[in-house]
Amino acid sequence: MFIPYKKNKGYKIPVIFEFGQQNTRVGYAGTDGPEVVLPSDLLMDSEGNMKFIEQNSTYQPVGFDVKNILLGGQIVDFDIWKEYVEHILNNLLFQERHFPFFFVENGNVKKETRNKIIEMLFEEIDVSSVFFHRNTMLAQYIVGKDNVLVVDCGASHTTITPILDGNVIEKGILRSDIGGEYITNKLYEIWKQQGLAFSRFKNYSQLSPSLQMYGDLEIVREIKHQCVKLYDQPIENLKFNPTVDNQAYELPDQTKLLISEEMYKYPEFLYEPTENFEGLDKALETSLEKIDSDYRKELVQNVILIGGASCTVNMVERFQRTINNLKIFGLSSRSKVQTLPKFFDRQHASWLGASIVASSQIYDQWTLNKSDYDEHGSSLIEKKMFY
Repeated sequence: MFIPYKKNKGYKIPVIFEFGQQNTRVGYAGTDGPEVVLPSDLLMDSEGNMKFIEQNSTYQPVGFDVKNILLGGQIVDFDIWKEYVEHILNNLLFQERHFPFFFVENGNVKKETRNKIIEMLFEEIDVSSVFFHRNTMLAQYIVGKDNVLVVDCGASHTTITPILDGNVIEKGILRSDIGGEYITNKLYEIWKQQGLAFSRFKNYSQLSPSLQMYGDLEIVREIKHQCVKLYDQPIENLKFNPTVDNQAYELPDQTKLLISEEMYKYPEFLYEPTENFEGLDKALETSLEKIDSDYRKELVQNVILIGGASCTVNMVERFQRTINNLKIFGLSSRSKVQTLPKFFDRQHASWLGASIVASSQIYDQWTLNKSDYDEHGSSLIEKKMFY
């Protein structure tokens, strides 16, 4: 990537914010990754006092509960959100004010929420301009193609998004609430029933239930990333031998956790039908059914797999097999699923796409600046943002 084009001596590099349900990513345009990745969770006591979670500390403050800045992808308390943003700017980036703000937006942000964010950015945080761009669209800039089918397996959801000529085809979008954290919670449930102790916090017994669970889930995620994997075909074809097919993990209290069939069983939720999602293989077919037949073959040959859950061991290979077996409407594809080789880049693909967009020489033409805002208000962003 390249450092953004500088028009004059006073030019400031755009700062990119992407707020996820699990983590928030922040950094500068033109760089190869976010400079700051921190939990989207805060600590709050009964009097409304806030603290930020010290990720590497073995002790946590007593009397505080965990509170996420988002609920279902939506900002629910703008005062908390503002304090969270200012903490990042003041204490982590040491960013001077009056800078360009790039907001990576998920697909279900409401118009009134977007307008409120813009008002707060200009009126209280003091930015020079704002720009909003839908997250799933940003992946296309990494591969440099206008016609792609983006499969985003994130922490809180899985989304399939067809993009034609650089525009999202809304009718083809399919979204599921099953993502990486769904698998994390399922693993936590079965292991917790066994009476295992997960947390690394030394004052665990003094902490609130929500903070105890936060510490537990940190360890479960680590186990999931190290030990859980997808079988390369549907699990009913798996001949499982518990005496051979197992892995051991040492918990913080030095107890040995033996992981056996669950290492393959729980990632299968990504492929299993639920009330609102057919599983990845069937959902791909359903999404393509809603696209004009002239474009289906090209989309099948340009599938991009991104998101944290896509880093599950064997996920790319399993998904490749799914694409190869796709034979609806006479389609049969042997194309290679496109993804990023580094797990870090796959987890932050939308942010990386934003870094490319905000590096453009004409980026300023797309933004809503302070004078535009003063004259027309926040609603002008609807004509400028990329859907």
